[in-house]
Amino acid sequence: MRFAPAVRRQRAVRKLRAEDRAMHSTERTAFASGYSALVAAVWSDPGRERLLAQDPRVLLAEHGIRVPVGTAVVVVRDRPAVSEVMAAQIRSWEEAAVSGRLTLFVPHPDPLDARDLAEEELDALVAGVGTPGFPGFPGIG
Repeated sequence: MRFAPAVRRQRAVRKLRAEDRAMHSTERTAFASGYSALVAAVWSDPGRERLLAQDPRVLLAEHGIRVPVGTAVVVVRDRPAVSEVMAAQIRSWEEAAVSGRLTLFVPHPDPLDARDLAEEELDALVAGVGTPGFPGFPGIG
């Protein structure tokens, strides 16, 4: 029985996840760190935000994030639930080699909470682990 390309791709992604889950915990940690720094840079530097719009691959490379050759990078600037951003981003990164598409979630900062933050605070905010300066901020738990 022949399956449609989408079904084959889904099976390949599931297989890739199962095989690589244990092997890539260090890579995931490095990716999460680079991704957090990228978002912090975009939020704090208008030049980095312009680069995100013009050439996100360069910005990803500056933060140590490798993108497979031939993979399309699509930037999404919506403001999803912060606690879900990191999980969705890691999932997109893990599937990029198979799907041929990396969706880069870089939410706009909430203007109601905008204030000067230290880079460590921005990293914690993006990572979804909360930060002392934001009471009630949803963390991953």
